[in-house]
Amino acid sequence: MSTYHLTLPLAPCSFAWQIGVRNCQSAAYNGNAGEDQSNIRKCSGCKAIIYCSKACKLTNWKFGAQPGDRAHKQLCASNKKHMRHVPYFRSEALKFPWARIEWDGSCSHDLLKARLGVLGSGIDFGYWSVSGGMRLHDGPSSISALFKDPVFHRAMRKPRKEPYTHGEVMLKKEWPNHTDAWKLKDEKDVPRLSFTKEFPPPKQPKYGQVKDWESWYAWRGLELKSPAALLMDFPLSVYHLLTKILDVVNPASTPSKRQILRVHYVGVEVELDFLPLFSELALLLPNTDLTLIFFGKVVHDLVEITRKRYPGSLATKDTVWSYAAPKETGGGAISIKLWVEAEYWTKAVLDVGEYPDAMVAMNAGLFSYENWSDPIYVTAVADIPFAITEYAEQSTDLCAAMLPYKLQSRIPWTSDLRAVKALSKSRSYQATINPFHRPGQRSIPFFRVPNVYNGFAMPVVTTTGLRTPRSFLLYRRWRWGIIILAACVILSFAWMRWSGA
Repeated sequence: MSTYHLTLPLAPCSFAWQIGVRNCQSAAYNGNAGEDQSNIRKCSGCKAIIYCSKACKLTNWKFGAQPGDRAHKQLCASNKKHMRHVPYFRSEALKFPWARIEWDGSCSHDLLKARLGVLGSGIDFGYWSVSGGMRLHDGPSSISALFKDPVFHRAMRKPRKEPYTHGEVMLKKEWPNHTDAWKLKDEKDVPRLSFTKEFPPPKQPKYGQVKDWESWYAWRGLELKSPAALLMDFPLSVYHLLTKILDVVNPASTPSKRQILRVHYVGVEVELDFLPLFSELALLLPNTDLTLIFFGKVVHDLVEITRKRYPGSLATKDTVWSYAAPKETGGGAISIKLWVEAEYWTKAVLDVGEYPDAMVAMNAGLFSYENWSDPIYVTAVADIPFAITEYAEQSTDLCAAMLPYKLQSRIPWTSDLRAVKALSKSRSYQATINPFHRPGQRSIPFFRVPNVYNGFAMPVVTTTGLRTPRSFLLYRRWRWGIIILAACVILSFAWMRWSGA
């Protein structure tokens, strides 16, 4: 069994391990760690923030935890609004018999995987393979579980011999058997892709039939004891964005009039470890030919490595994965490609003629990374439907507030009137709970607001009318070439007339 090395982060408060708080909201910056260590305190207004002392609580009410941060008195009301979702997320998790809620309301997914025997790193762990080690945001319940649970402890303590590579399975020349890659003891818990009389395919889904975890489990013929939801949140979140948030799927498509859908999936990382699971989209989208193109630094690096060191491997192929659903399910099909021309999605993607019908990103952190600038700007100008998921409602609130300003800030440097109109357009950024979030709250040391993998869905660009035609975009890209060519033609005619004269 491949296992991990654990590096424990230092707590800013000397008593943090004793009371189960790894990080105080303001002690790290304001230097109040040594005061009033007898008990922890919670904001009495929103009940969302944990403090190590009364001094820290009072300080954070007036000042941000870091320079430039807003004070808690400016955030308390919105935190209280976000906290109203806590009962919903908790009840959703408890629908699954394997769910375990810790003392701080979180759910240790790594602990669940360890108990299932699937926590580990490398091909031996199939679709469950992860890079390993404690992550920066692992909270006190995860750390406590590390020491209390022997199975979890054994799975986390030893280092890998080599650095982890997302998509390591694609260094091989063949994909492993799908059912085997799930690594579950009971095959009845596996959402299968190949079917038999014993395991027949699901019936063709009616539009809107699969709307949450319970309806998906029922449609798939799975019992809720299956831990499939711990991995399937990614492909099913893509399904939710395409069908409900962006509404780019045509429910009226037929075997003779199939829909062709090309989707850019931006910011890919962990998805490479369970890439075949996106075949679920072929089962869920009848009479649809879906091409999913993965973008991201990890994607780029994987292909670069394989071209140099693993010729003929899966990652070097033009289409790394394809799947066709049975006719009984609707005959949908999916092809997955890896974009290697650049580390990140930029407007250069359109310049080479790669136009998507939609763009999606999971757990995006849209205002946390500079490389989102081009996707935000270009999708708005080109009217490309774009939607994301985020961990927390605070993130979607920030996006809704900042996106108009970010787009309008580009107007002074934009000469094209149609682009200016697109940047000035009033848009809806209404975020909603994603019914296909991963069950269980992430453990964040000093926050109690819902923070869930693929927790909230939000549109960035939606189309409310005719989309910007690709012919217009082609014209914009080649307009100077057209102008120069026309000038050359005119000069040629002028020269011929002058010569003839």
